[in-house]
Amino acid sequence: MFNRLKTHLIRTLHIGVEKLAYNQSYNFPFGKEPLASENKYKRLAMEARNKNYPEVDSYEYKSGYAIDQEWLHELALHTQVVIKKSELCYQHGRILYTALSQYLNDHPLRDVGDRFTVWETGTARGFSTLCMAKALADQGRAGTIVTFDFLPHRTKMYWNCIDDHDKPKSRAELLEPWKDLIERYIIFHQGDSKLEMPMVQAEHIHFAFLDGSHKYNDVVFEFQQIYKWQKKGDIIVCDDYTPELFPEVVRAVDEMCEKYDYSITHLKVIEGRGYVVSVKE
Repeated sequence: MFNRLKTHLIRTLHIGVEKLAYNQSYNFPFGKEPLASENKYKRLAMEARNKNYPEVDSYEYKSGYAIDQEWLHELALHTQVVIKKSELCYQHGRILYTALSQYLNDHPLRDVGDRFTVWETGTARGFSTLCMAKALADQGRAGTIVTFDFLPHRTKMYWNCIDDHDKPKSRAELLEPWKDLIERYIIFHQGDSKLEMPMVQAEHIHFAFLDGSHKYNDVVFEFQQIYKWQKKGDIIVCDDYTPELFPEVVRAVDEMCEKYDYSITHLKVIEGRGYVVSVKE
């Protein structure tokens, strides 16, 4: 009885401290009302899906793996189509699906109990996480995706997306249509990656996606938390590898790949948006 009470008190205290530390993440960080009508989000979604991305098409063709387009656009409508000043682009979903699918093909199961471990920073609404989960599911592979973000998973808020016309929702509610993938593969871990990543123990991180802070020191830190648990052929994908807009990301990724012996495939999708798929040699 005493131990259960002690555990409950510790957990309550932890939650209270967490909410104080990440208060902004709990207090409607995307605004306290919907930012646009349902029709505007639909119009933006249609514009985004009708654009062509030859470099991503070529990347998919060479690998032999491509995500189902209707599935991708439906997920993006709820998690990527937002009101913003820059051009809408969610091609990282295609890149992640293709890179992870090819990795899984190149690394067949050694025994029935094999599980793949994927880490991600910058969960946001969960778009990229679910694209990676779909790759695991489509390849019939067991795995765990641990994704880190300041944003809480079960706190209701407006997300600057089409679902806001209904009511504030938690991320768990927003992603309810993809619950099967979440239950099979995804762990949502809240907190500052600088504090939380060293506390989550991993024996092997096969694949990772870095899309958290864009500051040089933070990118270096996150890369270093991943590389030491990787082996030859393992992959780190980095978002926003764009010298004009994010020079600190580019400098950090280039330095880390050279220092720790990763080869680089650079995909420039649009002006102002590029990605790197780095493979450990």
